[in-house]
Amino acid sequence: MRILCCLLLFLNSCAQEATIPEDILPLEKMLRINEQVLVLESHYQSTYGVLGVYQEALNKAVAKVLQEQHVSKKHFEKSVRYYAQHPELQAELNQAVMTALSRAH
Repeated sequence: MRILCCLLLFLNSCAQEATIPEDILPLEKMLRINEQVLVLESHYQSTYGVLGVYQEALNKAVAKVLQEQHVSKKHFEKSVRYYAQHPELQAELNQAVMTALSRAH
């Protein structure tokens, strides 16, 4: 838990430097969502192997994550596009997710 708090503080300081628009999910929120989505994708892929077999179940699981985080699919997708258009933020987010996942296991 302490590691996650440090990571969130780091992301918060980076977000202040990057000034992410208000209609885009902040790095901390994207970190929490992406971490959960990556775990789900990994689970479904290792269990079923073929995307066509598990796509619907994965979509439902991701929708549940978004609902729990109080984020609409449209808002999340808009944020994903924003981060993709800003490689430095995307790299920061990816690194934070990988760090969080590696420390969690």
